[in-house]
Amino acid sequence: MTTRDCATAVPVDVERVAPDTIVARIRPDLGDPVFAGHYPGFPLLPGVHIFEFVHRAVRAVAPELVLTEIVSCRFLLPFRGDDELVITIHRDGELWRGEVAVAAVPVAEVLLRYASEE
Repeated sequence: MTTRDCATAVPVDVERVAPDTIVARIRPDLGDPVFAGHYPGFPLLPGVHIFEFVHRAVRAVAPELVLTEIVSCRFLLPFRGDDELVITIHRDGELWRGEVAVAAVPVAEVLLRYASEE
């Protein structure tokens, strides 16, 4: 499953690996406009896009859910866009915890709360 519904056209490939666990893979392109002007000469992916990738992955497997709260968003290391982001997302009730890594090195942790759309 691939989703492309955010400010960047970078596709997010999503796979449900267990009932409450999904894995998403993203390979941003340094030529993507989101990198333009974000630290010229040292392009970094803006943190808001890492959050957006986690959100898009959740919505890909559960489109009926509505984001109600960004509980936390911790950026551990900068992401230069020269490798694949792997996001492992675990669901615990209304909470979805995204662990974002590059080459098995953690770069961000995102905790989101969702509710059913009614």
